Amino acid sequence: MILDNTAKCPVGARCESCGTTKPRSVRTATTPVGVICLTLCGRCAGSSLTPRLTPATAARFVLQHCRHLGIDADQMEALMKKEAGCT
Repeated sequence: MILDNTAKCPVGARCESCGTTKPRSVRTATTPVGVICLTLCGRCAGSSLTPRLTPATAARFVLQHCRHLGIDADQMEALMKKEAGCT
């Protein structure tokens, strides 16, 4: 399982960072609570900055990405630990 897989992640109506409706794509980011998928425009996707999220929003995005991947939060946590060598 690859946590950065965005094949089943829908492209949102606007960029999660700047709000533009210009052409967008889905990217992933790793947060303290897990991997999230975000819809970003080209300018924001090219930036090294991840949009600022409240902990509650980050947790919601993690759970959404888990659904896109067909896993639950516990499975994501286990995969992240495995990737970090903390098995």
